[in-house]
Amino acid sequence: MEFSRFTQLLAAFAGKRVVVIGDCMLDEYIWGRVSRISPEAPVMVIEEERRTHSAGGASNVAANLARMDAAPSIIAVVGIDMMAERLRRELDRQGVHHDGLVAVVDRPTTVKTRIIAHSQQVVRVDREERRPISPEDEAGLLQEVAAALENAVAVVLSDYSKGALTEGVVAAAAAQARAAGRLVVANPKPASARYYRGIDLVSVNESEAEAITGLSIIDEESLAQAGARLLATVGCHAAFITRGGHGIAVFEPGKLPFYVAGILQEVYDVAGAGDSVIAAATLARLGGASWPEAAEIANLAGNAKVRKLGVAPVTRDDIENVWAHAQINKEREGKE
Repeated sequence: MEFSRFTQLLAAFAGKRVVVIGDCMLDEYIWGRVSRISPEAPVMVIEEERRTHSAGGASNVAANLARMDAAPSIIAVVGIDMMAERLRRELDRQGVHHDGLVAVVDRPTTVKTRIIAHSQQVVRVDREERRPISPEDEAGLLQEVAAALENAVAVVLSDYSKGALTEGVVAAAAAQARAAGRLVVANPKPASARYYRGIDLVSVNESEAEAITGLSIIDEESLAQAGARLLATVGCHAAFITRGGHGIAVFEPGKLPFYVAGILQEVYDVAGAGDSVIAAATLARLGGASWPEAAEIANLAGNAKVRKLGVAPVTRDDIENVWAHAQINKEREGKE
């Protein structure tokens, strides 16, 4: 992609109204240092130095959209608890509209607590309810969707298998969005992939693609077979298979696969990279990108994320910096 095209697509991110529907969560980090071995059991004692919170899951997709200069809103379920209030404060800090959060009585806000010692994750503790939401809560979410679609230009369905994106919610939300002429993209989990038939884009990683298609991806030929089967299984207009440091494979019906090359770099933390990918791909497509162009920009966003420790959103500046880094590497390779 030429630099002028890249900057044109990136500039078009600004102000795009996107609604994110899915499984939101709060990521909690307890930062400390190892001081000794516990006398109670052969485990480390970590002295807590600070505690931080960030928006996770679907709310991290929304935070990425906001930091990329879009205007996102989120629709999800939360508990009636302190962690829901912390999540709302974090969404406020990130610039995400969150009136669409539906508070329910009988389930907690999903929280992932990570304990970090000397920049290494020691253990993660999850507090969550994975059962599907009730029909009443489904109706509440879909009311929020109908209201949000009046101004939104795209819908992102962010599925973390926490129960919000039931088959009924996905079908109704996607149908409403398509009827309104909105772009619909998703990052589904394998168990629910069939829910997303007919949407514009599905983005999954290699292991998820293998689970959905039943194929092992071991080389370019098997990758192409998995992509074709993914398109047929989900029935979407385009599919991305993200491959970590090996880039992104793009599949469209009736076209040859398109492969976005990976970018060599040091990886600090892959958590949340898929959220950055789907956010950037959505905004690029809204700005007029082809699916291969959207994947190129999404690949830059994913690479920007893995340079950050913890779940953290990516900015447009981050994407530009990775672009510059990649160009420098290409120039070096050309001289060798």
